[in-house]
Amino acid sequence: MKARNATNVLLGTSIEYQAYYLCRFNLAAVLPLLITAFTLTHSEAGALNAIIFLSYALILFPAGILGDLVGPRIVITLGAILSLVMNLLFSYSTSFQSMMIIQFINGLGQGMAWGPLTRLMANWYPKERMSLVMSLVSVPLSLGPPATFVISGYFASTFGWRSAFQIPAVILAATTLFFAIYVRDRPEGSSSHSSPSSTSKRSILQVLRNREVWLVGVTYFAFFGAIRGLLAWLPTFLVERMGMTLLGSSSLGALLSLPGIATMFAGTWISDVRLGGRKNLVIAASLLAPIPILLILPQTRDATIVLVMVGSILTLFNTSGALYFAYPAVLLPKEQVGTASGLIDMLGYVGIFLSSLTIGIAVDTFKSYDPMFLILAAMAMFGVVTILKVKS
Repeated sequence: MKARNATNVLLGTSIEYQAYYLCRFNLAAVLPLLITAFTLTHSEAGALNAIIFLSYALILFPAGILGDLVGPRIVITLGAILSLVMNLLFSYSTSFQSMMIIQFINGLGQGMAWGPLTRLMANWYPKERMSLVMSLVSVPLSLGPPATFVISGYFASTFGWRSAFQIPAVILAATTLFFAIYVRDRPEGSSSHSSPSSTSKRSILQVLRNREVWLVGVTYFAFFGAIRGLLAWLPTFLVERMGMTLLGSSSLGALLSLPGIATMFAGTWISDVRLGGRKNLVIAASLLAPIPILLILPQTRDATIVLVMVGSILTLFNTSGALYFAYPAVLLPKEQVGTASGLIDMLGYVGIFLSSLTIGIAVDTFKSYDPMFLILAAMAMFGVVTILKVKS
């Protein structure tokens, strides 16, 4: 019965987090339309793209702590409500300034999910299964952007850009109602509250002083900055450089991301079965392999080859996508998993904030997307150097 309930919690949580993504990456899907509608520069578009990731990063660590204190289900539900309300408000925006404010608040809601979500999984599954569990929960990380690109791109092309924010908000409202009713924080009969020692200042300081957690977090900063920076600008890149339509660019962006789901599970299998749990080696390889492609791509102008190269980059990066959040359950007691996951994810979203903003400024400065790939390669190389310092 516990195993069946754990599977239901895993499924329900994954669906909820997938719906979260519909309200997070819908902006990237319709950014070309917003650039035209509001006469935005690429620097302004980059700021609008990035602001959600700044507030997301700011809330992640506190949300992880809050999930450990009051329970994951409450925090995840409140975050979803805040995000869906902000998406509805965004659809009525009339200025760049109002969009920036709303996206900032949307990021606060979005950032309330991941840390509590990892704590939820730790409550239901033993640590020796966390690599596989986090691979399954991480499917929305790989499927989220492409699904959002397709849904938002279709509705924006058919009904206008505002619908790309209204419809995802309705979907998130429906999944959140289901999640709040049916998902429970822990198996029946287990402790219903964290012990005082698990939520104390000392416990939080133990996470902050853990060298391995910081190394994993800094590597995730590089990984997420590289892969999500590319995804955030991919539809606009395909429209402006490759001359595609919005629907075509969003659909292709989705298609190019899908193989990464398979390689994510392959990376987990290689790490846990073939390498005896040496996650750092798989992470290093997944960050190193795309670098030559990133360096060659700016010299390539053939559309088909460019698309193949972009797809290869995303696929290779995603090989390590689930491994970062298997570390907290291995390195720390269960009571600290949400806090540590919030810290790691916070650093990742600092990475995407910086990469999204820097890419927009670079495109305006050099009147070209070529510098984007050099920025992404530099971030990936930084991640390789950092993760090799982790002991396991």
